Amino acid sequence: MRAISLYWKCLFFGLLSLNMFSANAQANNNVLVVHSYHNEHFWTGYLKQGLDSSFKDDGNTRLFHEYMDAKRYPNSDFRLSFLSYLETKYANTPLDVIVISDDPAFNLIRNNRKQFFSTVPIVYLGINRVTEQVLNAPNMTGVFENRDIANTIISIKQQTGQNELVLVIDPSSTGLANLAKAKTVIGKPGAPSKIHIIETLAEDEIVDVFANINSNIPVLLLGQLTSPARNNALLSWNEGTQQLATWTNNPIYTLAITTLSHGAVGADELDGRQHAMRAAELAKRIIAGESVDDIEPITLAQSQWIFNWEKLQEYNYSEKSLPKDAKIINKEETFYQKYKLMVRLVVSAFVVSLLIIILLMEIIRRGSITRQLLAENESRYRDLAKAGANIFWETDTEQRFSYLSGDTRPLYAADATQLIGKTLSEICRSKPELSFPWLEYENAVAYTQPLNNLTFKVKLPSKDIKIFLLNGKPIFDSSNNYIGYRGISKEITAEHLLSQKLAYQATYDSLTGLINRASFNEQLKAYAQRHQEESQNCYLCFLDLDRFKLVNDTAGHLIGDAMLAEVATVISQCINKQDLIGRLGGDEFGIILVSKSQAEAQALCECIIAQVNAYRFHWNKRLFNVGVSIGMVPITGALNETELLSKADLSCYKAKEEGRGRVYIADLDNDDLFDEAKQMGYIANVAQAIEQNQFYLVKQVIAPLDKNSDSKHYEMLIRYRDEHGNIIPPNLFIPAAEKHSVITIIDQWVLETVFKRYHQYFPDGNTVVSINLSGISLSNDEFVNKVVELVKHSSINPKNICFEITETAAISQLTRALEFMREMKALGIRFALDDFGSGASSFGYLKSLPVDYLKIDGSLIINIVSEATDRAIVESINAIAHMMNMKTVAEFVENQEIQNVLAEIGVDYVQGYGIGKPQPCNPIN
Repeated sequence: MRAISLYWKCLFFGLLSLNMFSANAQANNNVLVVHSYHNEHFWTGYLKQGLDSSFKDDGNTRLFHEYMDAKRYPNSDFRLSFLSYLETKYANTPLDVIVISDDPAFNLIRNNRKQFFSTVPIVYLGINRVTEQVLNAPNMTGVFENRDIANTIISIKQQTGQNELVLVIDPSSTGLANLAKAKTVIGKPGAPSKIHIIETLAEDEIVDVFANINSNIPVLLLGQLTSPARNNALLSWNEGTQQLATWTNNPIYTLAITTLSHGAVGADELDGRQHAMRAAELAKRIIAGESVDDIEPITLAQSQWIFNWEKLQEYNYSEKSLPKDAKIINKEETFYQKYKLMVRLVVSAFVVSLLIIILLMEIIRRGSITRQLLAENESRYRDLAKAGANIFWETDTEQRFSYLSGDTRPLYAADATQLIGKTLSEICRSKPELSFPWLEYENAVAYTQPLNNLTFKVKLPSKDIKIFLLNGKPIFDSSNNYIGYRGISKEITAEHLLSQKLAYQATYDSLTGLINRASFNEQLKAYAQRHQEESQNCYLCFLDLDRFKLVNDTAGHLIGDAMLAEVATVISQCINKQDLIGRLGGDEFGIILVSKSQAEAQALCECIIAQVNAYRFHWNKRLFNVGVSIGMVPITGALNETELLSKADLSCYKAKEEGRGRVYIADLDNDDLFDEAKQMGYIANVAQAIEQNQFYLVKQVIAPLDKNSDSKHYEMLIRYRDEHGNIIPPNLFIPAAEKHSVITIIDQWVLETVFKRYHQYFPDGNTVVSINLSGISLSNDEFVNKVVELVKHSSINPKNICFEITETAAISQLTRALEFMREMKALGIRFALDDFGSGASSFGYLKSLPVDYLKIDGSLIINIVSEATDRAIVESINAIAHMMNMKTVAEFVENQEIQNVLAEIGVDYVQGYGIGKPQPCNPIN
């Protein structure tokens, strides 16, 4: 102990001087990595490689690796000295993150957290047990080494077929944690019935320990062996595996891929590099400014089975028994893989030879074809008929069988020889078990017509029903004299049942038993046509379940389907017999209410809502409930079935908008629903509109009020031209695009178009352009990444690009907006906060937004000449913006009077129809 203490003290003074040197060359970010084990430990080495590679390209971050060497020095005094050493060494180094690998170092630092850099965030990795105490610990997050040892054991049993397993562990914390996980497999389906546990195995004990263990029993190495010859030092995983493979004949399994070249059959490896990279990503998020307590720990570790082909062959293990997605190394090439070219040449030569032989045979065959033509034609016809039928038959002019082949007993309960000379009527008329279309048969025979697809049933003694098909045609001799019939009888039971099943599936929904959407549409079409003739009061109801997605996401789709079937029954029980219900798809249903007044139809819908609300679905000791929203439309001859269903769907959507769990009745005299449908139609196929050049850009000048300024600034605005060439204003299609989450596609098109054509639009190359971004796009990671790529690879001067974000979008997506703005500002991009003053404006959050321009909403500008209140608000906004080094832009400047007032106030820029209307960018557009 004294020697250890002296060792650390000497090391302290040496490191203090080193620390003073390092402080002078300090990077912006410092990360201390504390490893539990020695750097020669394979696992630790992989972790270091993963961390180093993650920060390799980050010139602002420096990693300090320290090794506690817990396996060789498990003494608690040593560990405390190690902790003291770290405190002294890094006392003058400002640490941003501490990364801790594996349990020993983590437990040491966690237990001494108050004394050891208590305010520095911790990222842990390689931690074996997922506990609530660790998950909920403040100021730390990380990645658990949560290996599924139990599943590893079950996989070994499935592969080897052995019902026993030898488990080798060591007394380290990792070894004990692995043992605890292994014990959880006891009693599980598929687990070995007996597990031999060997603790602290020395290399010279292997032969004695395994003397009484069957050599077929697999060994799972979860701990390191010791070497008495090296003063009980731990052997490496490779050395331990080598010793076991040398002194035992048992198949060996480990958790490290490197052991496969030292005698292991397979390894269920957790890739240390990937494990460390996941932890490094968490550390980067903390360095970037994200709160460590907002970062969820990663609790699941993914391992990969890897097998040694040579060992699989040695133990005669089949590839089919290996786990799915397993990898195999050292696999020998097949004969075909080795000699692919030679095999192809031989096969080609064989095929050519075969073709020559076939050609010679064909020449010989054609020599005798004339002599054998008649006999072969007759034989070929009979063979063809037999191949396509159960029975081939011929009759004479009196319809008596003259020829029969095939198995006639299942159909006629007699052999073919017993039926010759009898008519079909004599054989079958007295058989109640045979249902035959006699009328159709006799009419065809009476007029010598073909027998086409006569279908009949036969009930066998086993009570099974078989379906047969009879086809025949009249035959004539060379003089065209009628000589009887020739035909086949063929069993088509499977085809008939399949046809019935397909017919059912074409009409009914397989899950609920209700009619499907196609059938419902046909019925709705009939009711719409009938209304024109009978003036019957009917209503179409469109039902959409509320909160059903929560059931699917929580319990899974199988449980969701079961619940959906029961809800369908609940709804069906609410309607009358003359009413019609169908499943339209997903959790949507349609109902046609027949012969009801509007009040009666509404009351029935409200009854359905009440019954569905009262219904509870029981699963796994949990109760689930859903609601239903209903859109109701009167069925009239004025609308076809498609229009009725569309309007009912929109009405249901309105019911959901108004709070769910209610009925919304469409007013046919009110076009609001159709207007909304029209808006949806504008953005129904944005991708197609882009391909057909229906979108185009215009620019509106943003003019400086300072007459001495020569700056040029435009805002890029989007316009939409429908298929008829009509210009659709943005206030019609932009809200619909935002509402239905396709605005990101439009934003991306605008960005790509501006970046691609900037120098065509603005040849001087020194014009600032403002581009609007929606809040929805800011929350889309893929979109943000594309923006970053566009900016980085563009030839445009970044200071000439200004992204406009609305006040509402900035507040609702504040964290994402800040992150995006900082990233863009670092590249030189400018920002404008649009429509400031239109909502619940707050100067408080304005301090945190790094914007260059503040655009004052037009609602405050348009009456500024006559409204003193509006002028006072604008003066306040302008003054505060200037205090924050922001330029101000006034929107909706319609005339010179407004411009004069804004000049008096000191606003920097003005925009509006009084300054300049939107203009086409250039003829290219």
